[in-house]
Amino acid sequence: MKKGLSLFLLVFFVFSCGVKQPVENNEQQKTGKIFVNSEPDSALIFLDGQNTFHWTPDTLNNVPVGFHIIKVQKSGYEALTDSIAIQLKADSVANVSFTLKKLVYLGQLAINSQPAGAEIFIDGQSTGHYAPDTLQLSPGAYTVRLEKNGFQPIEIEANVENDQTTEIDTTLNIRQRVVFESFGNVSCEPCVTSAENLEKFRKEHTDPNYVLFEYYANWPSPNDPFYNVSPKDVDERVQYYKVYTLPKLRLNGETGVDAADYDAIQNAYANAIANQTTPLAISADKRFTGDSLKINIEIYDYSAVLQNDQLRLFVLIYEDDIHYENPPGTNGLKDFNFVFREFLSDRKGDAIKATKTTYSLQWPNWVYANAHVVAFIQDISTKKIYQATVN
Repeated sequence: MKKGLSLFLLVFFVFSCGVKQPVENNEQQKTGKIFVNSEPDSALIFLDGQNTFHWTPDTLNNVPVGFHIIKVQKSGYEALTDSIAIQLKADSVANVSFTLKKLVYLGQLAINSQPAGAEIFIDGQSTGHYAPDTLQLSPGAYTVRLEKNGFQPIEIEANVENDQTTEIDTTLNIRQRVVFESFGNVSCEPCVTSAENLEKFRKEHTDPNYVLFEYYANWPSPNDPFYNVSPKDVDERVQYYKVYTLPKLRLNGETGVDAADYDAIQNAYANAIANQTTPLAISADKRFTGDSLKINIEIYDYSAVLQNDQLRLFVLIYEDDIHYENPPGTNGLKDFNFVFREFLSDRKGDAIKATKTTYSLQWPNWVYANAHVVAFIQDISTKKIYQATVN
């Protein structure tokens, strides 16, 4: 213990004596505004294919600089211009205007889903509507896609006829996800191999059946910039899993995986996802309004899984695509993905008292487009993670 303490103090002394810590590249943080109008008004605004939950006329704030595509949707209308592309500059306001034409010949498409709340896509384009709902469409054949976080999406072919109502009623299947929790540090030399393996794994596995994020511990460098964002949160997970050396990788809480062995990661994942059939679903919906993030969590318990009083709900944020001009530590890494930021739940997890829970966060200086919300349910006595989702 004394030898370990001496090494800790030596490392702390070296990093505290005037060594300048690199500053994160803030170029990607620059933003502008986009004012969107339409005639007639009350059209739903889409930014780069994502529902903004804003209706015309309105201003989209804190939009990252660069190239963007704007679309609008209004039931019973079509835009004369399908989409408008803009190049947004820092601290500027771009103006976009659409003209909508009322459809003359219409049919109705009534859509219901179990569970409710699935987002409705028509021919690959979000309508901004959620099941159950009835849409007005021109007569014709359509591909209807229903998506709800925590569930498998489903596609259905539908034919809409003039002055007729076509009905769709379907059930969504649970999206089974496993959780990788990694532990590292920006000055941990063996962590380089681990980081490379995890990045390779993510590139080769584009399926959404797993969640991956990394905690940055306070050794060998106590000045790790990621650790210092939420040190108490990280310390809690380090102590919970009894992490004494780095790197470490855990799968679904229970299983330790050798992060230096890529085949071991592959095999552990394949086994875990093949054996996960938990009758429990978690849905996470995030919305950014003003300068605050609001997160709605829904839990669907199909087999009384929640009767276990040792289960806790964890909700956190991680961020991708963080770049430093100079390495923030001594292992040479400058680009970081799946970086744990903080828990929105209690760091020890929240007791599950209701199937619907809301969390909110005053948004820090993180890139919203690169931020992801993770929710998972864990048995705190056995460490087993039952189910997870990411949004």
